[in-house]
Amino acid sequence: MFKLLIAEDVKTVRETLVHAIPWQKLGITLLGAVENGEEVLAWLDREEADLVLTDIGMPKMNGLELIEVLRVRKPEIRCIILSGLSEFEHARQAIKLQVLEYILKPIDPNEIEKVLSHAVIELQREREERRSLALVEQATKAKLPNLSEVLPTGGWQENLKKKKLVEQVIQYVKEEFTRRELSLADVAASVGLSDKYLNLLFKEMTGQTINQSIIRLRMEEAARLLQDPLIKIYEICDQIGYVDQDHFRESFKKQFGLTPTEYRNRFL
Repeated sequence: MFKLLIAEDVKTVRETLVHAIPWQKLGITLLGAVENGEEVLAWLDREEADLVLTDIGMPKMNGLELIEVLRVRKPEIRCIILSGLSEFEHARQAIKLQVLEYILKPIDPNEIEKVLSHAVIELQREREERRSLALVEQATKAKLPNLSEVLPTGGWQENLKKKKLVEQVIQYVKEEFTRRELSLADVAASVGLSDKYLNLLFKEMTGQTINQSIIRLRMEEAARLLQDPLIKIYEICDQIGYVDQDHFRESFKKQFGLTPTEYRNRFL
């Protein structure tokens, strides 16, 4: 269940929203309904929320001001605007603030229900992505040894410098591994070292080459994407930076012992 808070200063509209929407059916727990942005912030100091459905024209703190504050204080909360102010400037500002939806009054419970259904799907997708990324990161950490435990013999200052360099490389590779043209030269340039020296250093510290690390990250991401049957295999191939599907298939089978199709079938 996702938690939602309403901000609407007009009592009749507020009560309609509370009573006319099948919240539980939508997978939403309605925390409450308040009159302005200040009350929303006070509520969120006591209880967390996933969604805020807010009017724009409210006293004390309007909807746009509220969303601006939430983006700084609680960026994980997604916002939906409900307003009779249909001027383009408000819509443009809403887009700039990255709101999930913009609904115009007079309110239509059926339309709001559709918008909220879409919002729940979006939140579920984001939640699954965060879980998958966390699993990939855990798997990556498990496969990369603790650098502090595998430091080679030598001066501690030299070893600490090597450790920091390799950690920078690992972070860069994690951020860029889906880029098709990513090369060893790009990685080396990111830390100001030569290709050859960096590859030797990376293998010394982690037990694998940079290319092996890139391939492993790509295959972990492919495995995550393959769990979604709506994503075509050729699309996954493209998303993780592969041009040739045969090459992708071979790399994936080498990593997991199954072809991408065989792996996907395990989740169907």
